[in-house]
Amino acid sequence: MTARPPRQRDTFRHGNLPEALLDAALVRLEADGVESISLRELASDAGVNHRAVYRHFPDKLSLLARVAERGWQQLAQRLKKSAARKAPGEPALVAASVEFFLFARDHANLFHLMGGARINTEGGFPDLEAAIIDALQVFAVGFAGTGMAPDIVIERTAIFVAALQGVVTQILHRRLHVAPAKAKSFVTDICRMLIKGIR
Repeated sequence: MTARPPRQRDTFRHGNLPEALLDAALVRLEADGVESISLRELASDAGVNHRAVYRHFPDKLSLLARVAERGWQQLAQRLKKSAARKAPGEPALVAASVEFFLFARDHANLFHLMGGARINTEGGFPDLEAAIIDALQVFAVGFAGTGMAPDIVIERTAIFVAALQGVVTQILHRRLHVAPAKAKSFVTDICRMLIKGIR
């Protein structure tokens, strides 16, 4: 007689299912990109029935929003830590910018999800927007520390981050050919040029 495969649980009794699903999504994302993520396969990874997943994430977009939110939270922690070690103004801005690059290098697929097409177009994921603002606030504080007029800090921050993201993306895609050993100094020089131009 053929043994039946074990029945998947409808409930998750060991820990926090949403967090377990996010962990599984991040593993798949980093290994194989966003296309590798499906709610059914994540349910299998977590050892639960796929119906349990839909109680927490009604669709793939809601899951990706939470994955991106976690990415921005992790990035914010790294940016704040790196900037806090430097003097206010340009030194803090450069340190945060290099950390931005290092995060992107360490988590390329997550970075592409975070900085790609906007997930929250309908405004349904306010926690994601809050996480983005919290992370980018580090750069706004950095520009404020340069003595820049308060009424232009937000605009200049947006321009700077957009340029920084573009440079980092081109490095990751190897369209800007930068030797790994020289990448940090390259990003540092680019940031100093951007800061000088924006100020």
